[in-house]
Amino acid sequence: MQYELLNYLKCPLSKTDLTFKLISEAKKNYDKKEITEIHEGLLFSETGFVFPVIDGIPRMLLEAIYDYKDFMQKHLPDYYDIKKKLEEKFPGLIHYCRKKNEKTKKSFEFEWSFLDAVKKDKIWEADVDELGKIFLNETGQSSAYFEDKTIIDVGCGHGIMTARIAKISKLAIGVEISKAVENAYLKNTNSSAWYVQGDLQFLSFSASTFDVVYSSGVIHHTNNTELSLSLIETMLKKNGLICLWLYHPQKNSIHNFMLFIRSIISKMPLKLTFWLLAIFIFPFTFLFKKIKNRKAINYREEMIYLLDFFTPEFRFEITHDLATAWLQQREYQNIQVTTSDQFGFSISAKK
Repeated sequence: MQYELLNYLKCPLSKTDLTFKLISEAKKNYDKKEITEIHEGLLFSETGFVFPVIDGIPRMLLEAIYDYKDFMQKHLPDYYDIKKKLEEKFPGLIHYCRKKNEKTKKSFEFEWSFLDAVKKDKIWEADVDELGKIFLNETGQSSAYFEDKTIIDVGCGHGIMTARIAKISKLAIGVEISKAVENAYLKNTNSSAWYVQGDLQFLSFSASTFDVVYSSGVIHHTNNTELSLSLIETMLKKNGLICLWLYHPQKNSIHNFMLFIRSIISKMPLKLTFWLLAIFIFPFTFLFKKIKNRKAINYREEMIYLLDFFTPEFRFEITHDLATAWLQQREYQNIQVTTSDQFGFSISAKK
């Protein structure tokens, strides 16, 4: 975590400043330089919440006191007193966050563990080198538009897109709820790409911080898609650009059958779901794609597809008209569907 990130981070709940305590530093190599960064630390909020910095990543989850119990116990002598006070002061909020995030964190951490960038795995059938072009197509802008922009990539997953965005912008911050963010940070070599573990419904930034809010294939995997939109769009400055990629409904009997299967197995434990997919669904979908195209995706890429469809606790499909209406209600202008394919669409607008 670069020290400059401290200037951006706020309490996810109150949006107030945080007090920082350094535990240790480490050096990280980027393309052309070595930077001394924060390796471990603690961020204290006036609300009572404490957020650890572990392995160079700020863990800005309201439930971090539970997720990183061992680290907290080691570095907070009054850990149990802090935990008790939070439970007494925010019982409903903490329960809400832990319940809605538990499976989502596990699901996406597991999903992105299959991606092998060293072996040049494709992401949704696109080469990694194509991600910059995809970003421009989805936002409907030229690269020149982003040169002086600060961008938040909400739900960055593998984090590779964040690094690509940083190449054409002033700064890109990727926020990811799962521990997939750890590999994103570890593999990143762009000093203008920063990573935060956080909950998009409780982002750790002030309102009107970013020139661009980008969220590709994410908010439809939350418990309430429109609520999530309402919360992430507050991060955008006036005249800023928002871009979303969302699943849309498909008039397809096979798709509807898969949704039915999903409604059953998505409620099962993650490991059981994985083995059911590996044994009963993967062989057929993988073979079909190989027959259709010999240069089709490899087994890791296909498993990511299946895990993304079947394992998230939440998965909603949004029509183009509904997404447009949501943005119109929030007084966005220049609303346009910029890309569309079998599975979903991207929509962009100016605030």
